Amino acid sequence: MPRILVVEDESMIALYIAEILEDHGFKVVGPVATLSGAIALARRERLDGALLDVNILGGRVDNVAEILNRRGVPFIFVTSNGRDDLPERFTNTTLVGKPFNPSNLIREIKLIRQPSPVVAQN
Repeated sequence: MPRILVVEDESMIALYIAEILEDHGFKVVGPVATLSGAIALARRERLDGALLDVNILGGRVDNVAEILNRRGVPFIFVTSNGRDDLPERFTNTTLVGKPFNPSNLIREIKLIRQPSPVVAQN
């Protein structure tokens, strides 16, 4: 069962995301609503992916994104803010806007988990 970290400080949204993921066969790690909690889970848990709100209780998830990136864990930003609010290094990362359609969220989390295609070299 794929393990997905959910970092979201709005409890109703966090529970909604968790329910959607669980209904589609994912194991939710969290949800976590603090940056310190998110950093701890990003460092120590076995993760297959993550959904990150950009702003958590007034702080930014830049450090969480960096940890996940170093570990090779794919992630998506889920935010009501636009792409301009993403951490500068991750402006090309997949963004799912709030409010979101559950099927779009699942489609995107499945897409980031797919291995990159191997290109044969001659």
